[in-house]
Amino acid sequence: MRPEQALVAVSRLCITISLVVRAFVNPLRWSLISSISSLTWHGAATALSSVLQAADDVGIAAIISSLIFLLVFIAISFQLLHETAAAMLGAAATLLLTYIVGSNNPALHILTFDQAMGAVDWNVIFLIMGMMSFMAILAETNIFRWMAIRFYHASRGNTWLLTLSLLLLTGITSALLNDVTVILLLVPLSIQLALAIGIHPYTLVIPEVLISNIGGAGTLIGNPPSTIVGSHIGVGFVHYLANMVPIVLICTAVVILIVWLLYRSEFAEQKNESSSVLVEKLSADADIRNRDTLIKAGVIGLLIIIGFVVADQFEMPPGVVAFSGAALLIAWVRPDMSRMIREVDWTTLLFFIGLFIVVGGMEATGAIQWLATRIAVVAGQNADRAALLTTWVSAIASAIVANIPFTVAALPVADFLTSMIPGAESSGIVYWALVLGADLGGNATILGSAPNIVAVGLLAQAGYRLSFKRFARDGVIVTAATLVLASIWLLVRY
Repeated sequence: MRPEQALVAVSRLCITISLVVRAFVNPLRWSLISSISSLTWHGAATALSSVLQAADDVGIAAIISSLIFLLVFIAISFQLLHETAAAMLGAAATLLLTYIVGSNNPALHILTFDQAMGAVDWNVIFLIMGMMSFMAILAETNIFRWMAIRFYHASRGNTWLLTLSLLLLTGITSALLNDVTVILLLVPLSIQLALAIGIHPYTLVIPEVLISNIGGAGTLIGNPPSTIVGSHIGVGFVHYLANMVPIVLICTAVVILIVWLLYRSEFAEQKNESSSVLVEKLSADADIRNRDTLIKAGVIGLLIIIGFVVADQFEMPPGVVAFSGAALLIAWVRPDMSRMIREVDWTTLLFFIGLFIVVGGMEATGAIQWLATRIAVVAGQNADRAALLTTWVSAIASAIVANIPFTVAALPVADFLTSMIPGAESSGIVYWALVLGADLGGNATILGSAPNIVAVGLLAQAGYRLSFKRFARDGVIVTAATLVLASIWLLVRY
């Protein structure tokens, strides 16, 4: 059996397993399984038999590492497990199989603990951890609520002007800070503002999420896909800005226009139903809580930005800059460490570590290289075709599943394409296509990115259940428009 037939068999087996598990989680879904004749239990048994027969041809370690990754991917995509639990379980399975089984049978060796630590991009971990620590202290000053209320008063009842102000605030802060934290801080306030001025919260929240994903693509620290790719290729902060800021600004302007078109009826209706009580309560809670801490955070924040700009001269990774800035701010402010540590999203960091190890197993066993060679055949020797293929495939995949695991898995493929296609290495076009595809594709559905999921949860807590279809109504339009712009940008710029 050929290697491609083996991996197809593995995929069929994984899909069967996922559907069966889903059926047990919700018995109503059993009808879905019974309606798919090609994925019957007999088909699963046949797939398993095919995988075992192909072991000698493709390498059983590569098949096992691919199977682990696919199971983790399915568990995350169908929400069978929390994403962090799925990634940690996959990493544990990879290491345990290597030591328990692979120690006696080299054919089953995937990767050792030392190799696993080498597969983890610690620059990404330290960069995210540093920015999370900085944000945990900055959020205590109440600066975001203070700014939002100032925008509300400055708008003087003009709904469109308020929305535009909040979108610009979201885009800028998502580029300079962690996008998930920005959504956590702004969405609850936006829901209250929407109720105060008499419009539906979706009018503010959905556009904020869409702009957050786009704005986060503008810098190395804005969102995880940007951080992952930027760290992997070792690009500097300024170099990244030069390549991404122009298209991010273009996409932001177009999305703002789309938002106006989608919600123009809401903006046109000047409602006189504003709740004075709610507005007064929001204003009362919008004072700066600790000006001394705000000043210190501002000073350190400025130093961090300067550090990002000059780090290339010292060959200093961005993770060192962010972590050092956070350490200085903690030593200067001296916050309650127990409380601050709880504010850092350790589940996200553990998710990244586990995912890097799982993908590292695929790379170590040659599974990634096999996949990359097949994609290279489709792309041919044309850098433009490879870039467009990467952009749209990344976007579609990110719309179906979370863009973070896809980005980590796609990086080795991007490496191979870049090394094989003439001109791709000097321009880096495949990597920029991956960033744009993953970031912009994350806007299409609720599952596309972490800010989307967080916003949906916050809306649900406020009593508004945002459906998959309702989010996709706006998200798909925005994604399609921005992907067309990104495709044109890649062809013209590179």
